[in-house]
Amino acid sequence: MSDATAMPSAPPDTVERRALIVLVDGDAHWRASAAGALRGHGYDVVACGSLKEVPREALRQDISRAADLLVVDAALADAATRRAAVGEDEPASFGDCPVLILAGARDDDAIERALEADAADFFIRSTHWQLLVERVRRLCHMADMKRELLASHDRLARAHTSARVGTFDFDLGSRTFHGSTGSFSILGFDSPRTAISADEFLRLVPRDRHEALFSATNHAIRADVPFALELPLRKVGGDWMTVRVEAEPRRNSNGRVAMLRGVIRDMTESVRAERDMERLISADPLTGLPNRNRFLALCTEAVAEARLHGRQVAVVAIDLDRFTQINESLGQVAGDEAICAIAERLAGELARLTGAGEGGGDGHPGVGSGSEPVARAQAVLARLPGDEFAIMVPMVLDLWCIDAMVDALLRDLGLPLTIAGTECFVTACAGIALYPRDGDTAGLLLAHADSALADAKLRGSRSFRWYAPAPNVDARARLKMLSGLHKAIESGELSLSYQPCVDVVRGTLIGVEALARWRHHGMVVPPTEFIPLAEQSGLIVQIGEWAIREASRQIRAWRDSGLRVPKVSVNISTLHFEKPSLAETVRDAIVEHRLEPGMLEIELTESCMVRDFSRTLGALHALRDLGVVLSLDDFGTGYSSLSYLTRLPIGKLKVDRSFVRLLGVSAEGEAVVRAIIALGRSLRLQVVAEGVEDVAQARALLGMKCHAMQGFLLARPVAANQLPEEMARIGERARLASDRTAPARRVRVGSAHHGVVQ
Repeated sequence: MSDATAMPSAPPDTVERRALIVLVDGDAHWRASAAGALRGHGYDVVACGSLKEVPREALRQDISRAADLLVVDAALADAATRRAAVGEDEPASFGDCPVLILAGARDDDAIERALEADAADFFIRSTHWQLLVERVRRLCHMADMKRELLASHDRLARAHTSARVGTFDFDLGSRTFHGSTGSFSILGFDSPRTAISADEFLRLVPRDRHEALFSATNHAIRADVPFALELPLRKVGGDWMTVRVEAEPRRNSNGRVAMLRGVIRDMTESVRAERDMERLISADPLTGLPNRNRFLALCTEAVAEARLHGRQVAVVAIDLDRFTQINESLGQVAGDEAICAIAERLAGELARLTGAGEGGGDGHPGVGSGSEPVARAQAVLARLPGDEFAIMVPMVLDLWCIDAMVDALLRDLGLPLTIAGTECFVTACAGIALYPRDGDTAGLLLAHADSALADAKLRGSRSFRWYAPAPNVDARARLKMLSGLHKAIESGELSLSYQPCVDVVRGTLIGVEALARWRHHGMVVPPTEFIPLAEQSGLIVQIGEWAIREASRQIRAWRDSGLRVPKVSVNISTLHFEKPSLAETVRDAIVEHRLEPGMLEIELTESCMVRDFSRTLGALHALRDLGVVLSLDDFGTGYSSLSYLTRLPIGKLKVDRSFVRLLGVSAEGEAVVRAIIALGRSLRLQVVAEGVEDVAQARALLGMKCHAMQGFLLARPVAANQLPEEMARIGERARLASDRTAPARRVRVGSAHHGVVQ
């Protein structure tokens, strides 16, 4: 007859859980006494005369109220009896529930059999209840620790699965890949695995990437250094993905590298997000054509190739005549439809005209008629803002071919369009500039093409003109300014202003950006005038080196006065990377003024990646090795730097003000900003938004989890001695920017007052 008590119900979460003891013993008197002793010490007890009488749920480990400890008579504890009681065909062991064997003084054989079957401990049956309670307490404590360890492992496994991260060990001796559940889940294995061979793993990697993988691992083993590598990979299920493998060598007791230990991370979504963002940044949202940024980047690449091989590049600017009449008479939707139709017409005609001997049969001399084509490389068509398009023709063969091409495009544009059921006639004019004759940069070529376009418009519809430089009436003034700029550093005319960067959520100063200012003959020369002049003349390198030294001196002066400015950033030009002394200049400034390297930040623009990426990368690593923080400024404005981002040792990404300005104005602009912020966060970079000028922009950025901002809303550039006063007002301005109860009106920081609400 059983004296088993009912299973205690699980206590509420607010009540501390009592351990559940299942006591199985054939001696009813001893069993009752032992159960009473255990209950008197705070344990819940289910007491039974045999294993068959134990409630089924008490021995199932997947039940929330399963037993914490099984106390069982040695004579009743054989495996077959327990299997029958539990009702499962399982191995001969006591499973996950710890077991305390009750034995007599002479039950040595029974104790030995029970311990072999994984019993945790034994107790010689007696009435020493305190000894029994202590034994039970110890085993319950051990069970709690085991459960917590298993739970911790489970949480870690779930976290890895959620983050698409797995760990692995690659045994060099057996050439076996031992991985976590997360690793094999990433690789596409449905069934649980603990290991696969190296050959099985290599079958998932494209053959053309085997050499890169072997090279990285062999170098890591020989040099005893970590490695990181991104790989395309075909999952077991057949789908393609991108993974990042990071590992480091581990030595055995003999001091030899015996394995590679690391992590494998699923980067597929991140790569897809990068591609989406690249599309948003580089493409016109209406037509899908390259936008201005992308056009300039492609043009820059074409100019670099042309410079190397002695070729010519043509840039054509096309502007539609009186296009606003369509918008005004038919509406914006019809206007957008017309732009798309014109883009399609231009693209089709351009493909025909620049085809290598692909006949169009229209009789245009030398253009698509079977004679020499316009160029041997594909032309690029882009949409610029408004109703303007641009064309770049690399590898120009003959100028008269460009004449014929532009003339054909303009005549084709003059054919009627049917928009919103209405027949429309659209005409256009064009301007042409040629590398190297009319300029040696993409920006200059496009500017000169626009200049020629303006000249063409004066001559009437369907006109086009080549760029012809006008007499330079400002040449003498520019020469005079250049002469003054040469003397500006020695004469003390250059100075630095400092614009704060603010964590709007915390209302604290993150750092300041040093901005060059030039006062010449008592007049302030706008940076937009002297900085381009310094770039063209090469003086920008000297100015940049002066700015690094001056900013370092000012940091020390602030520190000595008790003012703690977290960080000062200095902008450097593309030309700095053509000199090997950049890192040396920065190091000397740090040493001279006794600075911690992290106090100084170097800002570079995407254009620095264009000239010589390997040289630039080497210079950046040299700066990073000094401890200097590196920041990528004006991100998103061109040059397709997305492919470089993961290779650059930068710590900060700055969203260009041209995108911030579109917040609340353009859905496409907002999408670009959101994508840049998401990319920066995925790469664990600090993201700073530039040019924040109104509360609505600040709140939009806060909604995107971008807390670091810079702009007139928060602080204006000030002289070094004015910075303490400006810092004192940062908290108030940050609260204004983040206060959602206040109206989202424009706020401008004035020169006399800290803020004027307009």
